[in-house]
Amino acid sequence: METYLKKGYSKEWINQGLKTIEIRKELTDEWQERGIKRGMDFSILTNEITQAWSDKSVKEYKKCYS
Repeated sequence: METYLKKGYSKEWINQGLKTIEIRKELTDEWQERGIKRGMDFSILTNEITQAWSDKSVKEYKKCYS
């Protein structure tokens, strides 16, 4: 958190990022419990979710926001 504060990010932004990480872990744990394999399966599902909320593929999203 200290590093991000030094870089000028707000506490709200940092907390949202931490919350996103926690939710992502819960989601991937659920996928694993249901037999979905890491790697390509996770990539496909992540891409589908990203396209649903951002109307961009993961690749497009990273290109725009990196």
